[in-house]
Amino acid sequence: MKAILILGLLVFGITAVELEAGVPILLKEIKAIKTDHTEFTFLLDLELSQGGKVSEVVALVGDLLEQMKRDQLNDDLEYAHRTTTLGLDIEWLIIVLRNLTKERQDKNNQLSELNQVLVGLQQQMDAITEQLNILNGKEEQLRQTRAEEAASYQARQENNGKVLAALNEIIPKLQVAVFDQEGKSLLQTEQFEIVEKIKRELGHNHPIAIMVAMTTKFDVPTVKRIIDKLEHIRNAVIALMQQEDEQETQSQITFQTQIQEIAELRERFSKDFEITSQLIKKRTNDKVLLEKRLTIINRDLSLTEQLLIQTREYKEQYDAAYAVRKGKRISEIKTVQQAYDLVDNHAKKHK
Repeated sequence: MKAILILGLLVFGITAVELEAGVPILLKEIKAIKTDHTEFTFLLDLELSQGGKVSEVVALVGDLLEQMKRDQLNDDLEYAHRTTTLGLDIEWLIIVLRNLTKERQDKNNQLSELNQVLVGLQQQMDAITEQLNILNGKEEQLRQTRAEEAASYQARQENNGKVLAALNEIIPKLQVAVFDQEGKSLLQTEQFEIVEKIKRELGHNHPIAIMVAMTTKFDVPTVKRIIDKLEHIRNAVIALMQQEDEQETQSQITFQTQIQEIAELRERFSKDFEITSQLIKKRTNDKVLLEKRLTIINRDLSLTEQLLIQTREYKEQYDAAYAVRKGKRISEIKTVQQAYDLVDNHAKKHK
């Protein structure tokens, strides 16, 4: 309407009152134009009523009409450019939103899988820890059992050694006593001394002490048989001590083998423990990074959704404003076009 206001200023600047031929009829036709833009028709009527030349009015209205059409064309071009840009922005935001949504789903799936992996690794770690505890308990039990067996072996061998030493001392003396040339008196004296010593060393109730004591009550043949039994016992004790030594040696070998096996298993489990621990640490770091990325994705999703809503709302408002603006200008152009046609036809008829 800026051009219309300019036209109004021009109108008020005209002072002539003489009307050209046919102008009154033209004025009636202009007033008959059905339009909402009465300010324009009023100014046009005023221009002609004040004696304005029709040819000049035609030129002014023609210029106004062309200017209005140019303004509409420029507005159309600006609208096409702006609405295309907004449409591309909306499409780009939709793509970004779709990509972020897909990435969030992928990251959530990765997080779920990672949590399952961590659960499995932790279970593996717990199992390894349990195996190490079992090995430690087994080793402790083995060492305790070995210590008890060694102590028992020492006690048995010490006892066997005492028995063997006593037998090694008793048997020769009994043999000497039996075959001594001085006879029964010397035999009994030797026997009593031997019996007392055996009782002191082995105890009053020891079987050998009891057996030796019996030699004081029997004749020489009986004592000889007892000596034979004592020699048999001595041989048995020697064999037993050898057997005890062999068993102790074998027990030590078995113990060392078991300890070595436990050490090897512990080393293997310890390596597995370290590897699993490192994996848990790495996967935990991966989880932290993944959760940070998910936080960023959720933030970007929220911002993108808001921006998309705002852009769509702005485009809708822009489209609506353009539609209103265009409708008003088209109506104005129609009114000016009708007026132009009237004054132009009038001017052509009255040349």
